[in-house]
Amino acid sequence: MDGAGANNKRTILLVDDEPAVRSIVLRILKRANYAVLEAESGEAALSIADKHDGPVDLVITDMFMPGLRGPEVVQRLALQRPGLRALFMSGYADQDARTGVPAGANFLNKPFSAQELAAAVEAVLKGPTVS
Repeated sequence: MDGAGANNKRTILLVDDEPAVRSIVLRILKRANYAVLEAESGEAALSIADKHDGPVDLVITDMFMPGLRGPEVVQRLALQRPGLRALFMSGYADQDARTGVPAGANFLNKPFSAQELAAAVEAVLKGPTVS
């Protein structure tokens, strides 16, 4: 029995251009026993996903980053990885932060607590995939 199969560890691709945010989210996810692939940009996320042989169960991405924005990253990854789920994050409090997010998408406002992130990830993993 291999390690991943034994505990059904889920793989999350974390995409955020802010190192401090990535570091905090990474710690929270690892404490919750998720395998985490980390990317500092949308372009890096596509490259990492392309090279990753195993499944990617969830993408957690910032909405606004230099280069590819979160919705564009998810759209491209969903074409390559059927069954993908996504959770969008943003520190912008206004409604414009949701511009470009698919209808019904999962969204988490920054800042958030470890409990809020863990609850959101669990809910998204139980919910529908990105169409």
